[in-house]
Amino acid sequence: MLATVTNSLHSLLMEEGRVCLPGIGTLLVVEQPAMVSLIEGKAAAPCARVAFNANLVVDDGRLRREIGATEAEAFVRQTRESLDAGRTVILDGIGKLYPHQGGEVRFSPGVTNFDKHSFGLPEIDVRPIVRKERAAATTVSPPKAVPVPATEQTAATPPVASPATAPLPWDQRNGGLLWYGAGLIGLLVVLYLLFLLGGAIGGMTAGNDAEARPQREGRNETPAATERPEAVDANDVRPAPAPRLDDPAPTTTDAAPARNRAIIAIGLYGRQRNVDKQVRRLSEAGYTPYTDREGRNTRLGVEVVFGDEAELQQILREIRARYTREAFVMRVNGEERRPQ
Repeated sequence: MLATVTNSLHSLLMEEGRVCLPGIGTLLVVEQPAMVSLIEGKAAAPCARVAFNANLVVDDGRLRREIGATEAEAFVRQTRESLDAGRTVILDGIGKLYPHQGGEVRFSPGVTNFDKHSFGLPEIDVRPIVRKERAAATTVSPPKAVPVPATEQTAATPPVASPATAPLPWDQRNGGLLWYGAGLIGLLVVLYLLFLLGGAIGGMTAGNDAEARPQREGRNETPAATERPEAVDANDVRPAPAPRLDDPAPTTTDAAPARNRAIIAIGLYGRQRNVDKQVRRLSEAGYTPYTDREGRNTRLGVEVVFGDEAELQQILREIRARYTREAFVMRVNGEERRPQ
């Protein structure tokens, strides 16, 4: 009877994928992927193995429909008694049921494939693909066969040493170093370009902040050399004669000449901070700075005091030599005197 029931269980699992043993559990067909074992050197196709679920104990009617109610009940009762007695129930081609500690029923599947699509496909032998090293540049000819006497044929023949493998080419050994070197050079080039770009942007920004300078028409004049007075012999110096009582009093025509005021323009600036810087420099040099708004710009100059036109021109030459050749007399005693 066991063989008949086992065949019926095998047919139900193959066709329907599950069958319940009432009160014991349910046998289920579980699909498994293809397996490759490099250790065993075997490859198996996708298959389906039998698993067991001890929680599904409600009769699904498949076994009674296949072999009849009487034989199904007898098989289940006999299997239950064997498991309660601690014996293992072997289901040929399916697996085996055995009791575990605490009365729990365990199942060990067999090796039968229950997948109809891959049923009957055998395992095949596989070997890993091993890359062979490049043969040596110089071919070593195998040793010629030497006839061995009959008395020495039973002696162990020492193994023939295989020829040494050729070393790897230079590009394979040092290819990684070349890539690292190329990457480092590329990084340095990028940093250098960023440095140049930053300098160009800084120059453009500084150019926008520069003041509007008047155009120069020629070279800067060098300051005139200060003329030293000629040496005077001390013996030639004679004191003036003492005044006499009957000498007439000096007239008012010998009074000091009148002093005039003039504004000498130096430049036209667009930014106030540049004006402040130039005013500070003029004050430190001993000049009296002069500023005046002209539209959106500021006219910068110095205020000077002079006696005659010759003295004014001398002062103008000094300022041109020290600051800018484009300096000009802008105003004399409040009257405009700008060059045309």
